[in-house]
Amino acid sequence: MTKKIDMVNKPPHYTSTKWEVFDILQEFFIKDPLLWQCGKYLLRCLHKGNVVEDLKKMIWYANKRIEQEKNKDE
Repeated sequence: MTKKIDMVNKPPHYTSTKWEVFDILQEFFIKDPLLWQCGKYLLRCLHKGNVVEDLKKMIWYANKRIEQEKNKDE
C-alpha cells in the first residue's frame, strides 16, 4: 500500500528535513512577512523542483524588504 502524500498539510517540500519549514519560519520571522517569504523560498528551493524560480522569488521578496529598510531611513 502506497502512502498518499498530503500536499495541503504536509507537503514534501516543507517536510523533507528533520525540521518543518513552518516551524523555522515561525521561530525567526513571525513579525516580518517579507522575510518569512524569503525564508520560505530559500528553505524549500532544493526540494520543490525549480531552484532558479524559487531563488528568484526569494530575491524579489528580499528586494522589497530592502526597500522597506531604505524608506525607514528617509
